[in-house]
Amino acid sequence: MIDILIISSDPAHAGAIARIVEAGDSHHRVRTSTARLPDLCTNKEALDGVDLLMFDGARLTQQDFDALSAIATKHADLTCMLLTPSPSAELLIRAMRAGVRDVQPWPADPQDLRHAVERIAVKSNGTRREGRVISFISCKGGSGTSFLAANLAFAASTAGKRALLIDLNQQFGEAAFLVSEVTPPATLADVSAQIERLDPAFLDACLTHVSDGFDVLAGAPDPAKAKEIKPEHLQRILNLVRHRYDLVIFDIGQSISNVSIAALDQSDCIFPVLQLSLPYLRGGRRLLDIFRSLGYRGDKVRVLVNRYEKKGPVGLPELEKALGLRVATVIPEDGASVSASINQGVPILRLARSSGVAKGLCELVRSLSPQPDSGRGSILQKIFNRPTLGRV
Repeated sequence: MIDILIISSDPAHAGAIARIVEAGDSHHRVRTSTARLPDLCTNKEALDGVDLLMFDGARLTQQDFDALSAIATKHADLTCMLLTPSPSAELLIRAMRAGVRDVQPWPADPQDLRHAVERIAVKSNGTRREGRVISFISCKGGSGTSFLAANLAFAASTAGKRALLIDLNQQFGEAAFLVSEVTPPATLADVSAQIERLDPAFLDACLTHVSDGFDVLAGAPDPAKAKEIKPEHLQRILNLVRHRYDLVIFDIGQSISNVSIAALDQSDCIFPVLQLSLPYLRGGRRLLDIFRSLGYRGDKVRVLVNRYEKKGPVGLPELEKALGLRVATVIPEDGASVSASINQGVPILRLARSSGVAKGLCELVRSLSPQPDSGRGSILQKIFNRPTLGRV
């Protein structure tokens, strides 16, 4: 799955391209715009997080080619696809020199165009991080979402992945202190208050660097500050970080708000966290009803049982029957190891690597590994009889 921006001065044309791309089964994130290529050079955030830029090339000017060169220089990971009727060899050479990686005819054969997009997606996913977004949300207070989210991020980093934990808990978010004694240099509320400054360098200065490959964007220090965070702030941050990390993990806590819904909407997996007791079961049923009302697919929601004990007051079969959903992950009870980890601010994989909790988190990391795709050729490949220029 990649992020695609389609631009054309004709909204109907852009919409037609989008419908072809969206008719595939890869669930790419597709946006359309009537912006011109030079406009993209002056709008700082227009290409944030975009993997593929598809544009109408029926009437390209020298200003357009200059803009393409600037875009290709500034956004080295971005693939530009030109859609044009009957392209000449001269146009193809100019486009290639300006940074275009793929040229497709328009009107396009829908299947050929989708194959071209999939080929680019394969290269993008092979050379850039998948940027999977995961959310932990509590069915009832005290379920352990912060502990699980923070320690899963650390477990991912020990498995060679880059992980970012974003603390969205609106009640004195302190997830960073579960895995580090370092005082965060800034919080999500601070970043939101200066969102116009957001770029990789600014964000990096705001993160708590827990270990190699594991960063935390700390939560707001109090509920009043948390209210200043807006869904559009979260979207801009996600656009920037999605391809810098293998996993972006939200600790949502128990709050359902416009901001938490924005995070849930963008999540590839949502883990409602509960324990085996009747209060959690009731909370879980209410939460799953909310997810259904929001239109979330069944495979997006994965029930996680924390502090599992075989002789608990409610069994797994009874829980699954009541929720109407199978339990995806079970983390066993180990109060001593978890308590020591929390009190010392040390990840449980460092403190008790052989514990059932640590092993469960490592298994969860393995289950989240993405699967690759495949695809086909382009006009540039056919004309020049060489592989399409792509990202390496």
